[in-house]
Amino acid sequence: MWGWLHDNSTTLQVLVSLLSTCVWITYLHVFLSSYRRQTRSSLMISREGARDLKARCIVSNMGSEAAFLMDVLVEFETEGKKFTTSVIDRLELQGAEGDTSKTGSAQGPMASGSYVDIGSFEDILTRAHRQFDSADFTRDILRTRLIAIAATSQARDLVAACRGFEFIFGTEGSVVHVRPIEIAAKQIRSRRKRKSLRRLLEKIQRDEVLNRSVSPELIGRPGAEN
Repeated sequence: MWGWLHDNSTTLQVLVSLLSTCVWITYLHVFLSSYRRQTRSSLMISREGARDLKARCIVSNMGSEAAFLMDVLVEFETEGKKFTTSVIDRLELQGAEGDTSKTGSAQGPMASGSYVDIGSFEDILTRAHRQFDSADFTRDILRTRLIAIAATSQARDLVAACRGFEFIFGTEGSVVHVRPIEIAAKQIRSRRKRKSLRRLLEKIQRDEVLNRSVSPELIGRPGAEN
C-alpha cells in the first residue's frame, strides 16, 4: 500500500488540491450569499392605524443600511384611463394663499429600521386629485398601486417597492375599506430595473403626470427576481 501511495503521490496531491479548492469555493459562495442577504435593500409599504381612507400609508426601510426616500408614485385607473403621478409632496400643508414655504415633503433619509409616514390614503388621493379635473375623483377609482423609490449605497443605486390597494365602497358610495392586494410589497432592485427607475424619475420630474401605468415594466413577469 505504501508503495502504491508513493507511486501515485503526484496524482493524490492534485486530487487533494482540487478537493481543497472546491471546499474553499463552497465556503466563499456561502459567505457571499449570506453577505448579500444581509446587505440587500428592502422597502415595505403598509397600511396603518385604520382601514378606511383615514389609514396612514407607511414606507419602512428594512434594509441593513440607510436609504434616501426619493419619491412615492401612485398609479390608478379612472374612467378607463391609467395615470401615474408623484404624491411625495404634502400639498395639503400648503398655505391658503399659495405660500409654498409651508409645503412639506416626505422626501428624506431613512435609517435602517425606520419609517416615513407618507400621509393618509385620503391625503394621497387629494394630492393626485390636484392633477385632474374629475369632480368625483375618489368614486372613479377602484384600486391603486403605490411605488416607493429610494437611493442606497451613497445614492449610487436606486431601489423600489410596489404594493397595490383596492377600495371597497359602502352603500352610500363612500370608501369604507382600503384593502392591500398583496401580502407584502414587491421588491425592485435588479441592475436592469435600476435603469428603468432612473428613466421613470426623470419622466415624472419633467411631465408630472404619465398617462399610463408603470408597474408592469418594473415588476416584470410573476415570480421573476426584480
